[in-house]
Amino acid sequence: MQETRVLELLGERRTNRAIAEALYVSVATVKTHVNNLFGKLRVGNRAEAAALVERVRDQGL
Repeated sequence: MQETRVLELLGERRTNRAIAEALYVSVATVKTHVNNLFGKLRVGNRAEAAALVERVRDQGL
């Protein structure tokens, strides 16, 4: 559930610090979630992850 929210905020192109503040967690926790998401989504960076989120949103999923 937390990773889903992190992914949504990544899609908004927020920084790790901004995500941490929004979710009331540490930046280290956000970094862990982001790295886990990169592996699950098979992307190499934030831009690729954000682009994937945008494509999914555009498809209405």
